[in-house]
Amino acid sequence: MAEALAVRSAVMTAASSNIRSLTVLSDSQTLIKLLKTKESRPALFGIIFDIYHFSSLFDSIAFVYVPRLENIEADTVAKSAL
Repeated sequence: MAEALAVRSAVMTAASSNIRSLTVLSDSQTLIKLLKTKESRPALFGIIFDIYHFSSLFDSIAFVYVPRLENIEADTVAKSAL
């Protein structure tokens, strides 16, 4: 849920900043799979809907899974924010 909220915020911010191309990197394999296949889950429906809606405003958007172990620095920052 938290990762989906972060992705929604990033996509909304980029769209409102008139960015035309965006690559979203996430260590949530489940979320990236949902976004790539245009699926949803009941608990995430509204959040996923918003991501899909704002994604349509970009000329190009990609959702990419990055394993946590390949991005230790970002993982450390995220954990310290909790």
